[in-house]
Amino acid sequence: MAATATRVDELLEATCRVVAREGAHGLRMSAVASEAGVSSALLHYYFATKSELLSRAFSWAEERVQERVEAELYGLDTAAEKLERLLVLYVEDDLVFRDNWVLWNELWSSALFDADLRPAIEAGYRGWVERIETLLAEGRDDRSVPMSVDPAQAAARLAATVDGLGSQVLLEMTDPTRAAGLLRRALALELGAAA
Repeated sequence: MAATATRVDELLEATCRVVAREGAHGLRMSAVASEAGVSSALLHYYFATKSELLSRAFSWAEERVQERVEAELYGLDTAAEKLERLLVLYVEDDLVFRDNWVLWNELWSSALFDADLRPAIEAGYRGWVERIETLLAEGRDDRSVPMSVDPAQAAARLAATVDGLGSQVLLEMTDPTRAAGLLRRALALELGAAA
């Protein structure tokens, strides 16, 4: 069973590399098979359709990013510190940023035309906003976030801010350092306006 899991991981990782390099719209299963060094038949054995492959690759990549994020947040004292680090990682950290943003943007765009991709995108985004909301609620508990902050409302606004700035960084319309500064300011405004 471990060999199968490893093979699937290799195929999903290859898919992410191809999407990051070439995009998802014209993704060919044969390109992924070539990238992974396997036959197209083997790829089709594990993934019946391109939509299934993309959905699974997206979920797989999200798990890797979350592992990285958790390692970055480990040891920070307050929920507010964790929240700031979380937000900034998504625009400033190369290991989290580039491939993850390309994959997100490609799959968001593809989901407009492929309803089979929507559940993975919706679940991933819901998890992202809930992570921010949870940190805000924990911050209220540890007093690093004012009690007047509405975690759900603030989380929605902060997630949207990261989305916009991340897309700008990806398109090189702004640089990661400026985006991180703007995110820190947005967080300060969220926390200060509620105080």
